[in-house]
Amino acid sequence: MIVYLVRHGIAEDWAANGRDRDRRLTERGRIRSAQSGRGLKRLKAKPDVILTSPFVRAAETASILAGALDRSDRIQTVEMLQSGGGSERHVRQLLDEELAEVMIVGHQPELSLMVEELAGRGTQLVFKKGSVCRIDLPSPLAEGQVVWLLAPKILVELGK
Repeated sequence: MIVYLVRHGIAEDWAANGRDRDRRLTERGRIRSAQSGRGLKRLKAKPDVILTSPFVRAAETASILAGALDRSDRIQTVEMLQSGGGSERHVRQLLDEELAEVMIVGHQPELSLMVEELAGRGTQLVFKKGSVCRIDLPSPLAEGQVVWLLAPKILVELGK
């Protein structure tokens, strides 16, 4: 199984209503997410499902990536993936062994903690906004291996 962990794209500093969960992607965040999606397509990413946080910036990122990957019908919103939702402790529950590839779009610090959960304690990675990490798992319960972590600049270049 391949798991892609994606940090949402560049978002506005404040939502008009003041709620963190309602912060949207900036224009730059939308453009870079689309370019990153094309980069992921060049890397042959074909997620069977795209699981996203309900926060607007993550859902927008997931939608843009899904469009670039021809996977718009595969998005599922998962409340547990919201920032502060404790998803890192339950990430394995989101992995169905019937699926070959799963993409999870979420937030920091949860994504870094998910890497530790999936690839082993002591595996520490820093996710910039728009970064994508690929972890290969022999099974949803087994310890996996980080194959790559790509910064958004690299994905953007691949997507040009």
